[in-house]
Amino acid sequence: MRVLSARLSGPFATSLRRAAGRLLFPWVLALATVALASCQSVEPGLRTVRYDVPGRPTLIATYGRAQAQQLIAFFAETNPRADRERLSEIARAYVEEAAAEGINSDVAFCQMAIETDYLRFGGNVRPSQNNFCGLGVTGGGQPGLSFPSVQIGVRAHIQHLKAYANAEPLRKRCVDPRFALVRRGQAPFVEDLAGAWATDSQYAAKLNRRLAALEKHL
Repeated sequence: MRVLSARLSGPFATSLRRAAGRLLFPWVLALATVALASCQSVEPGLRTVRYDVPGRPTLIATYGRAQAQQLIAFFAETNPRADRERLSEIARAYVEEAAAEGINSDVAFCQMAIETDYLRFGGNVRPSQNNFCGLGVTGGGQPGLSFPSVQIGVRAHIQHLKAYANAEPLRKRCVDPRFALVRRGQAPFVEDLAGAWATDSQYAAKLNRRLAALEKHL
């Protein structure tokens, strides 16, 4: 319509715009109605809830609530000496990659904090590997997998977590070499990760404590 308006003028142009408006309005209204209905029909069980309510399970395959700056503020409480530029890049990548796959970025980011000891590392994995969830680490000094960038390393983590959370196909090209090794959908909730993602029976409790700490920044 803007192109037509720029090139046409006078009564003919006015009539043409009015005709186009009458034709387009019903379609615009229909699309808006469908969009509104789809937003209102989200199942309550799939909504992300508060993280500081004891006994309430936390779904993994849903959206996160924290923005990148809130994730950074939460993280800095425990490791204020973390490189702020790198931390910002990592936080933004978690929000972006998790949203792309329908995974809770808050859960994934808190999991990263556990697996890397708040980016202090200190175990077999080196910071340069961009491996934020211990992918491929099997003990005995084995350093695990390496990824070419922060973005790809975060994407691999999100994809691996999605493999545990549900059986939905990936929306981006798979960069997680261990994706196919996971029994899909075995851990839809954070509480299911203990004994599945990690052998530590307290793994879910540790993750929930960090989520509760994150809640203070939301």
